[in-house]
Amino acid sequence: MTNQQTMKKYLNQAVIAPLREKGFTGTYPHFRRSCKGCVELISFLTNKWGGSFTVELSAVFPGAVDTNYVAKDPIDEKTVTVWDTNRRYRLKGMVDGWFHYRDLYMKRNLFYGKIHLEAPVSPTADFTVPKGYKPAQIFSDQTAAEICEEVNKQLLNGFQWLEKLERKYAVDVHQV
Repeated sequence: MTNQQTMKKYLNQAVIAPLREKGFTGTYPHFRRSCKGCVELISFLTNKWGGSFTVELSAVFPGAVDTNYVAKDPIDEKTVTVWDTNRRYRLKGMVDGWFHYRDLYMKRNLFYGKIHLEAPVSPTADFTVPKGYKPAQIFSDQTAAEICEEVNKQLLNGFQWLEKLERKYAVDVHQV
């Protein structure tokens, strides 16, 4: 099983299944939940080079004057995503704002602080860790479980942010 397959398996079990229990629908990478005059949104953003992802949250308010919605088409509650919004909350990740599901190596630099190096997504025989780098994360099933635990922990802060956003629009939602 590849690192990506392992990570997706753990995400489905430990993050996405609990989101579904809370009423979120959709398919990876976009999930949504209609409630309280708004549609709450969660999207998983995979790094274009692979090996890491982040998560963003937002909401749209179909009945509000300012909906936090940027598309010109009317809001379709079944297809709207985080990427259709102005205000978003991005999880902090674990390293450089991302959740990495590959081996990571680190070295300290006097001028730049910690410098991280990612192992290639597809391990090759010619990859060797450069001098001065130490293992920061060796990806395994345990690492995948720890990443999911951290995603869930950071999602709590994201849900608090969503509550504040919803309170901001509460007056507008009820006036329309």
